[in-house]
Amino acid sequence: MARYWEWSSPFKIVPSETALIIVDMQKGFVDEGFCFYTPDAKAQIPVIADFKQFCKDKGIPVFLSAFVQDPEYHNDYYWFRNKERGLLNDDGTCKLRRGTPDGEITDALAPTGDDTYFTKYTYSCFAHTELEPILREKGIRTVIVCGTCTNWCVDSTIRDAYHKDFNVVALADCISTFPHAGADAETWNKMEFDLWGEGFARVMTAEQAKAEINEA
Repeated sequence: MARYWEWSSPFKIVPSETALIIVDMQKGFVDEGFCFYTPDAKAQIPVIADFKQFCKDKGIPVFLSAFVQDPEYHNDYYWFRNKERGLLNDDGTCKLRRGTPDGEITDALAPTGDDTYFTKYTYSCFAHTELEPILREKGIRTVIVCGTCTNWCVDSTIRDAYHKDFNVVALADCISTFPHAGADAETWNKMEFDLWGEGFARVMTAEQAKAEINEA
């Protein structure tokens, strides 16, 4: 079976019809000391920040999501798992709450200018948010996706974008995860990237995407 970089390209990136989605690069996942600190996500900040600025310079709109929850804003299944997953504070309140630093985008990627920041209470950036109608209104046909975590919110966002008939690009060197469910981060990335390349998205590096956009 072909690896993710060996599949042919079914579409080209057209800058005027493209948006960048940065998934959950928030302090709760990226900054040390927070509940879901993911070292690989922190390590990728410089590459993501560079690509974010590149997109802004090219007029490509940038969207940044944050996963948050509270008693009035949550998915019941995830809410039920909070205690078992260590997502409760000592006072019994949940972590990753709206209006706390957990949901703020890490400083190096914080929204500027026309960037769009939005929250979600489940995995996909398209679930219970206004992302899709905003993209449609802007005439977006291709979404470039990066962020964390590979096998949770990034995967869910890529699959939803595919099923909503967007062209999808996944930036391999800008997507991260943590050891989970019996597999280490490297294994998760290898399997997900190959799966996406076969069935859901073009998988390329940030530099490869920049080169194609520059050629356009």
